[in-house]
Amino acid sequence: MATLCKYPFLLSLCFTFFMFSSASTQEADALLNFKAFIDDPNHSLSSWSNNSGVHHCNWTGITCIPTPSLYVSSIDLQSLNLSGEIPSSICELPYLSHLNLADNLFNQPIPLHLSECSSLETLNLSKNLIWGTIPDQISFDALKVLDLSKNHIEGKIPESIGSLVHLQVLNLGSNLLSGTVPFVFGNFTELAVLDLSQNAYLASAVPTDIGKLEKLEQLFLQRSGFLGEIPESFVGLSNLITLDLSQNNLTGKLPQTLGSSLKNLVSFDVSENKLLGSFPSGICDGKGLKFLSLHTNFFNGSIPESISKCLNLEIFQVQNNGFSGDFPNGLWSLPKVMLVRAENNRFSGELLDSISKAAQLEQVQIDNNSFTGKIPQGLGLVKSLYRFSASLNGFSGEIPPNFCDSPVMSIINLSHNTLSGQIPELRKCRKLVSLSLADNSLTGEIPPSLADLPVLTYLDLSHNQLSGSIAPGLQNLKLALFNVSFNQLSGRVP
Repeated sequence: MATLCKYPFLLSLCFTFFMFSSASTQEADALLNFKAFIDDPNHSLSSWSNNSGVHHCNWTGITCIPTPSLYVSSIDLQSLNLSGEIPSSICELPYLSHLNLADNLFNQPIPLHLSECSSLETLNLSKNLIWGTIPDQISFDALKVLDLSKNHIEGKIPESIGSLVHLQVLNLGSNLLSGTVPFVFGNFTELAVLDLSQNAYLASAVPTDIGKLEKLEQLFLQRSGFLGEIPESFVGLSNLITLDLSQNNLTGKLPQTLGSSLKNLVSFDVSENKLLGSFPSGICDGKGLKFLSLHTNFFNGSIPESISKCLNLEIFQVQNNGFSGDFPNGLWSLPKVMLVRAENNRFSGELLDSISKAAQLEQVQIDNNSFTGKIPQGLGLVKSLYRFSASLNGFSGEIPPNFCDSPVMSIINLSHNTLSGQIPELRKCRKLVSLSLADNSLTGEIPPSLADLPVLTYLDLSHNQLSGSIAPGLQNLKLALFNVSFNQLSGRVP
């Protein structure tokens, strides 16, 4: 090489080679300096060595880009049980854009010196033991993703975080943040994901400027002590897919056009607050909604039949409210609905055989309402149903013979109704664990087929008009509860 470099036309080539070689050595040295500060009990970084014969771009977790030489662009060391200190030498990598140290055991304050990494676009330190406050001096020129979730970060969110104007993802969830949340989120015009959830020591109104984030797709504020009303500005979140405001201290009514404005919603959760008013109108206008949870609030009024437009709805939870009026029959025929919880309201109306169209239905809880009519035969045609609980209603008539035909049925509770006639033979629901038919007007004998249900553990047939003897085979069951009191049974107790 020294001979070649004597020729002028090769001087440029030689110079370029030495520059690339020098840069490669510097990058390897920077990584080895980083490694020197890291505790690696599983030897995950054993390939990080000048003696390994492996180019540093092929070391564990390293990705390089040609610019035109190879430069480190990404370090991904997630879930390697690493600990120690994150040194500033990592910023000697001029093209480093992605640093992922999530799910490790780093126990230190937020390493402010990482702001010296001028090309850094993604910083993920989630699920570590990072502690202390978010420094007021936080500053990253190019950062697009900042994930500090699931650590022990405390104190207030500083206003200076608003300087990170290129952010697309900001996740501060599951920390110990406290105080009020600053009105700086309007700066994040590119933000698609905002997560401030599970910060129980926050005591703040929901910042109204979040409503300016037209590109926001995911908003997680659950379990964080937010109070006051949901801002009217939220109707401007036209690209929002997921909204979770659950388990806070929110009050007042939902913004009137919130449901109809958020046409891209897939998940809407405002459960466990102190909200009141009517069911959100237009919530199904976008037709993409899969998860709807309003439970444990003070909502009232009826649920409109337009809920039947939610053709993709899978989860419907409105329990523990003050809803009234006829329950929308269209809900039962939704093809993808899996869970319906509406207990502890004042719903009325009947269940129709069209429930058989809910081919994916797994769980129904409508206890403590004012439903009337018969238990529909269509219920027995839903082969995915494992729980049906409708106690404390006004159901009457006979129990249909196929009501326990689902092969996965596990829990049936029809207690405290006015059902009559005999208890059907139960042969197909071999996974039945709990059967409660207490406080009805059932007559006839206890079906001997109950003894053939191998996992039946809770059986309550009390407060009926059952007669005859108790089938001897029931003694073979391992029952934790067996209650047949207040009937007209006779004969020997097995």
